[in-house]
Amino acid sequence: MARQPDSTLHTRAEAERPRRRASDRRMTVAIVGAGVMGSNWARVITASPHEVSMVVDTSLTRARSLADSIGCAASAELDGIRSADAVVVAASTEAHVAIAEAAIGFGLPLLIEKPLATSIADVEAIVALARQSGIPLMCGFVERFNPAIATLRELIDAPFVHALAIRHSPPDLRAKPDVAHDLLIHDIDLILRLAGSDPTSVFATQAAFSPDAPPDVADCLLRFNAGAVAALSASRASHRKLRSIEITTASALFEVDLLRADITVYRHVRHEIAEGGTYRAETVVDIPFVRHHGEPLALEFDHFMSLAAGEGDAAAELISILPPHRVATIVATS
Repeated sequence: MARQPDSTLHTRAEAERPRRRASDRRMTVAIVGAGVMGSNWARVITASPHEVSMVVDTSLTRARSLADSIGCAASAELDGIRSADAVVVAASTEAHVAIAEAAIGFGLPLLIEKPLATSIADVEAIVALARQSGIPLMCGFVERFNPAIATLRELIDAPFVHALAIRHSPPDLRAKPDVAHDLLIHDIDLILRLAGSDPTSVFATQAAFSPDAPPDVADCLLRFNAGAVAALSASRASHRKLRSIEITTASALFEVDLLRADITVYRHVRHEIAEGGTYRAETVVDIPFVRHHGEPLALEFDHFMSLAAGEGDAAAELISILPPHRVATIVATS
Protein backbone atom coordinates (compact mmCIF):
# COMPACT_ATOMS: atom_id res chain seq x y z
CA MET A 1 0.00 0.00 0.00
CA ALA A 2 1.41 3.42 -0.94
CA ARG A 3 2.45 5.43 2.11
CA GLN A 4 2.05 9.22 2.32
CA PRO A 5 5.14 11.37 3.00
CA ASP A 6 5.49 12.80 6.48
CA SER A 7 5.65 16.37 5.19
CA THR A 8 3.30 18.13 2.76
CA LEU A 9 5.85 20.87 2.00
CA HIS A 10 7.24 20.79 -1.54
CA THR A 11 9.61 23.06 -3.38
CA ARG A 12 8.57 24.56 -6.71
CA ALA A 13 11.05 22.30 -8.51
CA GLU A 14 9.56 19.23 -6.85
CA ALA A 15 6.04 20.30 -7.80
CA GLU A 16 7.05 20.74 -11.44
CA ARG A 17 8.66 17.31 -11.79
CA PRO A 18 6.73 14.72 -13.84
CA ARG A 19 4.62 12.73 -11.41
CA ARG A 20 5.12 8.97 -11.31
CA ARG A 21 2.19 6.67 -10.88
CA ALA A 22 1.94 5.24 -7.39
CA SER A 23 2.18 1.73 -8.88
CA ASP A 24 5.60 2.65 -10.35
CA ARG A 25 6.99 2.85 -6.83
CA ARG A 26 8.83 -0.27 -5.75
CA MET A 27 6.50 -2.09 -3.36
CA THR A 28 7.09 -5.10 -1.17
CA VAL A 29 4.83 -8.14 -1.48
CA ALA A 30 4.41 -11.03 0.94
CA ILE A 31 3.55 -14.45 -0.51
CA VAL A 32 1.48 -16.77 1.66
CA GLY A 33 1.83 -20.35 0.43
CA ALA A 34 5.07 -21.86 -0.88
CA GLY A 35 3.64 -24.54 -3.15
CA VAL A 36 3.41 -24.59 -6.94
CA MET A 37 1.40 -21.36 -7.27
CA GLY A 38 3.51 -19.66 -4.59
CA SER A 39 6.58 -20.45 -6.68
CA ASN A 40 4.90 -19.08 -9.81
CA TRP A 41 4.07 -15.87 -8.00
CA ALA A 42 7.64 -15.59 -6.68
CA ARG A 43 8.94 -15.86 -10.26
CA VAL A 44 6.54 -13.22 -11.57
CA ILE A 45 7.07 -10.75 -8.73
CA THR A 46 10.88 -10.97 -8.81
CA ALA A 47 10.75 -10.26 -12.56
CA SER A 48 8.69 -7.10 -11.88
CA PRO A 49 9.81 -3.73 -10.49
CA HIS A 50 8.56 -4.90 -7.09
CA GLU A 51 10.05 -7.37 -4.61
CA VAL A 52 9.04 -10.29 -2.44
CA SER A 53 9.70 -9.35 1.18
CA MET A 54 8.50 -12.51 2.88
CA VAL A 55 7.36 -16.05 2.12
CA VAL A 56 4.95 -17.53 4.67
CA ASP A 57 3.97 -21.18 4.83
CA THR A 58 2.77 -23.49 7.59
CA SER A 59 5.88 -25.53 6.77
CA LEU A 60 8.88 -23.36 7.65
CA THR A 61 11.12 -25.71 5.66
CA ARG A 62 9.02 -25.17 2.54
CA ALA A 63 8.89 -21.41 3.15
CA ARG A 64 12.67 -21.22 3.55
CA SER A 65 13.27 -23.26 0.42
CA LEU A 66 11.30 -20.79 -1.73
CA ALA A 67 12.54 -17.73 0.16
CA ASP A 68 16.20 -18.74 -0.20
CA SER A 69 15.77 -19.18 -3.94
CA ILE A 70 14.76 -15.53 -4.34
CA GLY A 71 16.66 -13.99 -1.43
CA CYS A 72 13.99 -12.96 1.04
CA ALA A 73 12.83 -13.79 4.56
CA ALA A 74 10.71 -16.80 5.52
CA SER A 75 8.22 -17.41 8.28
CA ALA A 76 5.62 -19.90 9.46
CA GLU A 77 3.61 -17.12 11.13
CA LEU A 78 1.14 -14.75 9.44
CA ASP A 79 2.40 -11.89 11.55
CA GLY A 80 5.38 -11.83 9.20
CA ILE A 81 3.31 -10.19 6.45
CA ARG A 82 2.61 -7.10 8.56
CA SER A 83 5.51 -5.05 7.15
CA ALA A 84 4.68 -5.72 3.47
CA ASP A 85 2.84 -3.32 1.17
CA ALA A 86 0.58 -6.05 -0.27
CA VAL A 87 -0.10 -9.78 -0.02
CA VAL A 88 -0.57 -12.57 -2.56
CA VAL A 89 -2.31 -15.64 -1.12
CA ALA A 90 -1.46 -18.96 -2.78
CA ALA A 91 -2.16 -21.19 0.21
CA SER A 92 -4.69 -24.04 0.37
CA THR A 93 -8.30 -22.94 -0.07
CA GLU A 94 -9.36 -23.88 3.46
CA ALA A 95 -6.81 -21.41 4.87
CA HIS A 96 -8.01 -18.42 2.82
CA VAL A 97 -10.52 -17.03 5.32
CA ALA A 98 -8.05 -16.80 8.23
CA ILE A 99 -5.34 -15.35 5.98
CA ALA A 100 -7.72 -12.77 4.50
CA GLU A 101 -8.90 -11.69 7.95
CA ALA A 102 -5.30 -11.23 9.08
CA ALA A 103 -4.20 -9.33 5.96
CA ILE A 104 -7.22 -7.03 5.98
CA GLY A 105 -6.69 -6.49 9.70
CA PHE A 106 -3.16 -5.31 8.91
CA GLY A 107 -4.60 -2.96 6.26
CA LEU A 108 -2.92 -4.80 3.38
CA PRO A 109 -4.30 -5.07 -0.17
CA LEU A 110 -4.52 -8.72 -1.12
CA LEU A 111 -4.87 -10.99 -4.09
CA ILE A 112 -6.25 -14.43 -3.26
CA GLU A 113 -5.98 -17.35 -5.66
CA LYS A 114 -9.34 -18.75 -6.75
CA PRO A 115 -11.53 -19.78 -5.17
CA LEU A 116 -11.69 -17.38 -2.26
CA ALA A 117 -13.53 -20.20 -0.47
CA THR A 118 -15.80 -23.11 -1.34
CA SER A 119 -18.48 -21.80 1.04
CA ILE A 120 -20.40 -18.87 -0.42
CA ALA A 121 -20.93 -17.57 3.11
CA ASP A 122 -17.15 -17.40 3.57
CA VAL A 123 -16.71 -15.65 0.22
CA GLU A 124 -19.35 -13.10 1.15
CA ALA A 125 -17.69 -12.56 4.53
CA ILE A 126 -14.27 -11.89 2.98
CA VAL A 127 -15.73 -9.50 0.40
CA ALA A 128 -17.79 -7.69 3.06
CA LEU A 129 -14.74 -7.32 5.31
CA ALA A 130 -12.69 -5.85 2.46
CA ARG A 131 -15.50 -3.46 1.55
CA GLN A 132 -16.00 -2.28 5.14
CA SER A 133 -12.26 -1.79 5.60
CA GLY A 134 -11.74 -0.09 2.25
CA ILE A 135 -8.99 -2.61 1.41
CA PRO A 136 -8.43 -3.63 -2.27
CA LEU A 137 -9.26 -7.30 -2.78
CA MET A 138 -8.71 -9.28 -5.97
CA CYS A 139 -9.39 -12.92 -6.86
CA GLY A 140 -6.94 -14.82 -9.07
CA PHE A 141 -9.06 -15.10 -12.21
CA VAL A 142 -6.00 -15.19 -14.43
CA GLU A 143 -7.93 -16.01 -17.64
CA ARG A 144 -9.24 -12.44 -17.61
CA PHE A 145 -5.71 -11.48 -18.66
CA ASN A 146 -5.36 -14.04 -21.43
CA PRO A 147 -4.53 -12.05 -24.60
CA ALA A 148 -7.05 -14.08 -26.60
CA ILE A 149 -9.82 -13.05 -24.20
CA ALA A 150 -8.78 -9.40 -24.44
CA THR A 151 -8.91 -9.66 -28.26
CA LEU A 152 -12.25 -11.48 -28.14
CA ARG A 153 -13.82 -8.69 -26.10
CA GLU A 154 -12.62 -6.17 -28.70
CA LEU A 155 -14.02 -8.20 -31.62
CA ILE A 156 -17.49 -9.03 -30.32
CA ASP A 157 -19.93 -6.35 -31.44
CA ALA A 158 -23.21 -8.03 -30.44
CA PRO A 159 -24.58 -10.06 -27.51
CA PHE A 160 -23.85 -13.78 -27.72
CA VAL A 161 -26.69 -16.23 -28.25
CA HIS A 162 -24.71 -19.35 -27.43
CA ALA A 163 -21.44 -20.12 -25.67
CA LEU A 164 -19.54 -23.37 -25.25
CA ALA A 165 -16.60 -23.65 -22.84
CA ILE A 166 -14.44 -26.73 -22.27
CA ARG A 167 -11.74 -26.93 -19.59
CA HIS A 168 -10.39 -30.46 -19.32
CA SER A 169 -7.19 -31.68 -17.66
CA PRO A 170 -5.49 -34.98 -16.86
CA PRO A 171 -5.74 -36.16 -13.22
CA ASP A 172 -3.93 -34.02 -10.64
CA LEU A 173 -2.93 -35.79 -7.45
CA ARG A 174 -2.50 -32.57 -5.47
CA ALA A 175 -5.24 -31.86 -2.94
CA LYS A 176 -7.72 -29.47 -4.54
CA PRO A 177 -11.32 -28.30 -4.01
CA ASP A 178 -14.18 -29.71 -6.06
CA VAL A 179 -13.79 -29.35 -9.83
CA ALA A 180 -16.41 -26.58 -10.02
CA HIS A 181 -14.33 -24.31 -7.76
CA ASP A 182 -11.02 -25.57 -9.12
CA LEU A 183 -11.52 -25.40 -12.91
CA LEU A 184 -15.06 -24.52 -13.95
CA ILE A 185 -15.07 -21.23 -12.04
CA HIS A 186 -12.64 -19.71 -14.59
CA ASP A 187 -15.07 -20.20 -17.46
CA ILE A 188 -18.05 -19.20 -15.33
CA ASP A 189 -16.25 -15.93 -14.68
CA LEU A 190 -15.47 -15.36 -18.37
CA ILE A 191 -19.00 -16.16 -19.55
CA LEU A 192 -20.64 -13.93 -16.92
CA ARG A 193 -18.37 -11.06 -17.94
CA LEU A 194 -19.19 -11.58 -21.64
CA ALA A 195 -22.91 -11.80 -20.85
CA GLY A 196 -22.79 -8.71 -18.67
CA SER A 197 -25.27 -10.23 -16.22
CA ASP A 198 -25.91 -13.12 -13.86
CA PRO A 199 -27.70 -16.20 -15.21
CA THR A 200 -31.41 -16.58 -14.59
CA SER A 201 -31.05 -20.35 -14.21
CA VAL A 202 -28.29 -22.90 -13.64
CA PHE A 203 -28.60 -26.61 -14.47
CA ALA A 204 -25.67 -28.79 -13.43
CA THR A 205 -24.44 -32.32 -12.89
CA GLN A 206 -21.22 -33.78 -11.47
CA ALA A 207 -19.37 -37.09 -11.34
CA ALA A 208 -16.69 -38.46 -9.01
CA PHE A 209 -14.58 -41.46 -9.95
CA SER A 210 -13.76 -42.28 -6.35
CA PRO A 211 -16.35 -42.39 -3.54
CA ASP A 212 -13.91 -40.67 -1.17
CA ALA A 213 -12.88 -37.87 -3.56
CA PRO A 214 -14.57 -34.63 -4.60
CA PRO A 215 -16.16 -34.54 -8.10
CA ASP A 216 -13.74 -34.74 -11.03
CA VAL A 217 -16.26 -33.79 -13.73
CA ALA A 218 -18.82 -31.00 -13.76
CA ASP A 219 -21.06 -29.85 -16.61
CA CYS A 220 -23.53 -27.00 -16.41
CA LEU A 221 -25.97 -25.05 -18.54
CA LEU A 222 -26.51 -21.33 -17.89
CA ARG A 223 -29.46 -19.39 -19.23
CA PHE A 224 -29.61 -15.60 -19.35
CA ASN A 225 -32.44 -13.05 -19.45
CA ALA A 226 -32.05 -12.24 -23.14
CA GLY A 227 -32.38 -15.92 -24.01
CA ALA A 228 -28.68 -16.67 -24.40
CA VAL A 229 -27.43 -20.11 -23.36
CA ALA A 230 -23.96 -21.20 -22.23
CA ALA A 231 -22.77 -24.80 -21.84
CA LEU A 232 -19.67 -25.31 -19.68
CA SER A 233 -17.69 -28.49 -19.06
CA ALA A 234 -14.80 -29.09 -16.65
CA SER A 235 -12.89 -32.31 -16.02
CA ARG A 236 -9.88 -33.52 -14.05
CA ALA A 237 -10.17 -36.99 -15.58
CA SER A 238 -9.23 -36.32 -19.20
CA HIS A 239 -6.24 -37.58 -21.18
CA ARG A 240 -5.33 -34.17 -22.55
CA LYS A 241 -5.33 -30.56 -21.49
CA LEU A 242 -7.98 -28.52 -23.28
CA ARG A 243 -9.01 -24.90 -22.78
CA SER A 244 -11.46 -23.60 -25.35
CA ILE A 245 -14.40 -21.23 -25.67
CA GLU A 246 -16.78 -20.77 -28.59
CA ILE A 247 -18.98 -17.68 -28.69
CA THR A 248 -21.80 -17.44 -31.22
CA THR A 249 -23.46 -14.13 -32.03
CA ALA A 250 -25.99 -13.31 -34.77
CA SER A 251 -23.15 -12.37 -37.11
CA ALA A 252 -20.19 -14.66 -36.26
CA LEU A 253 -18.73 -17.63 -34.41
CA PHE A 254 -15.61 -16.87 -32.35
CA GLU A 255 -13.47 -19.93 -31.61
CA VAL A 256 -10.89 -19.28 -28.87
CA ASP A 257 -8.00 -21.54 -27.89
CA LEU A 258 -6.95 -20.30 -24.46
CA LEU A 259 -3.81 -22.45 -24.34
CA ARG A 260 -2.40 -21.18 -27.63
CA ALA A 261 -4.00 -17.76 -27.15
CA ASP A 262 -5.43 -17.59 -30.66
CA ILE A 263 -8.83 -16.89 -32.23
CA THR A 264 -10.57 -18.03 -35.40
CA VAL A 265 -13.68 -16.17 -36.56
CA TYR A 266 -16.28 -17.81 -38.82
CA ARG A 267 -18.98 -15.88 -40.69
CA HIS A 268 -21.59 -17.87 -42.63
CA VAL A 269 -22.34 -16.38 -46.05
CA ARG A 270 -24.79 -18.78 -47.70
CA HIS A 271 -25.66 -22.44 -48.19
CA GLU A 272 -27.46 -24.49 -50.80
CA ILE A 273 -28.48 -27.97 -51.77
CA ALA A 274 -26.67 -28.76 -55.01
CA GLU A 275 -27.57 -31.31 -57.66
CA GLY A 276 -27.64 -34.80 -56.28
CA GLY A 277 -28.61 -33.56 -52.83
CA THR A 278 -25.11 -32.38 -51.88
CA TYR A 279 -25.04 -29.70 -49.21
CA ARG A 280 -22.71 -26.79 -49.79
CA ALA A 281 -21.93 -23.89 -47.47
CA GLU A 282 -19.87 -20.79 -47.94
CA THR A 283 -18.13 -19.46 -44.83
CA VAL A 284 -15.64 -16.65 -44.44
CA VAL A 285 -12.80 -17.56 -42.05
CA ASP A 286 -10.74 -14.88 -40.35
CA ILE A 287 -7.73 -15.37 -38.06
CA PRO A 288 -7.26 -12.02 -36.31
CA PHE A 289 -3.96 -10.93 -34.84
CA VAL A 290 -3.75 -11.40 -31.08
CA ARG A 291 -1.56 -8.82 -29.43
CA HIS A 292 0.48 -10.31 -26.57
CA HIS A 293 1.28 -7.75 -23.89
CA GLY A 294 2.91 -10.25 -21.53
CA GLU A 295 2.35 -13.38 -19.49
CA PRO A 296 -1.22 -13.44 -18.11
CA LEU A 297 -0.01 -13.98 -14.53
CA ALA A 298 2.33 -10.99 -14.85
CA LEU A 299 -0.49 -8.85 -16.28
CA GLU A 300 -2.69 -9.95 -13.40
CA PHE A 301 0.02 -8.90 -10.95
CA ASP A 302 0.39 -5.49 -12.65
CA HIS A 303 -3.36 -4.97 -12.27
CA PHE A 304 -3.17 -5.93 -8.61
CA MET A 305 -0.33 -3.48 -8.02
CA SER A 306 -2.44 -0.71 -9.56
CA LEU A 307 -5.26 -1.56 -7.16
CA ALA A 308 -2.83 -1.67 -4.24
CA ALA A 309 -1.56 1.77 -5.23
CA GLY A 310 -5.07 3.19 -5.33
CA GLU A 311 -5.11 3.66 -9.11
CA GLY A 312 -7.55 1.00 -10.33
CA ASP A 313 -11.27 0.56 -9.76
CA ALA A 314 -11.17 -1.45 -6.53
CA ALA A 315 -14.96 -1.23 -6.13
CA ALA A 316 -15.61 -2.81 -9.55
CA GLU A 317 -13.03 -5.49 -8.81
CA LEU A 318 -14.79 -6.33 -5.56
CA ILE A 319 -18.21 -6.52 -7.25
CA SER A 320 -16.85 -9.00 -9.83
CA ILE A 321 -15.80 -11.58 -7.23
CA LEU A 322 -19.12 -12.88 -5.92
CA PRO A 323 -21.10 -13.83 -9.10
CA PRO A 324 -18.77 -16.61 -10.36
CA HIS A 325 -18.46 -17.99 -6.83
CA ARG A 326 -22.26 -18.10 -6.49
CA VAL A 327 -22.65 -20.08 -9.72
CA ALA A 328 -19.73 -22.40 -8.85
CA THR A 329 -21.40 -23.12 -5.51
CA ILE A 330 -24.68 -24.03 -7.22
CA VAL A 331 -22.80 -26.44 -9.49
CA ALA A 332 -20.76 -27.89 -6.62
CA THR A 333 -23.87 -28.59 -4.56
CA SER A 334 -25.92 -30.05 -7.42
